[in-house]
Amino acid sequence: MVVNRCVEQGIYVVLLLSLEKDHNPLRSTEISAILSVSDSYLKKILRKLVVSGIIASNPGKDGGFQLARSIEEITVYDVYSALEGKQCEFKTTGIGGRIFVHGKDFSKGEERVASLFESANDAFCDKLRTLTISELATRELFLHGTVDFRAHIK
Repeated sequence: MVVNRCVEQGIYVVLLLSLEKDHNPLRSTEISAILSVSDSYLKKILRKLVVSGIIASNPGKDGGFQLARSIEEITVYDVYSALEGKQCEFKTTGIGGRIFVHGKDFSKGEERVASLFESANDAFCDKLRTLTISELATRELFLHGTVDFRAHIK
């Protein structure tokens, strides 16, 4: 299974926002500088995180992005599903039935393959639900926001 790199970046966006000093909002340009990614690329990630209710966008001179929920409530699955969608679907194309037409019914084989992928996806998503973003940092760091990321931006 291949997971898009935006999922990893989305996890770190949420973690950055939770650790930012006094939970001040960070602008997309600041976050993109910290992550060393293009701002236009990052804005796509941020938009999906906003739509999913994980982060909030605050317009204005002193605005930026902040958490919409506590990171103790946000799982890795929440970020994954916001950026990749709820499930990866495996749909058979019926190719087996078109290729092996000489007296054999291959629909059971196709059903088994589809079922295998579905249960593997369910197990993957269940595993992602077991880890909250808060488990990636020391509680004292994110509770009050103690890191001044802006001080490190060049």
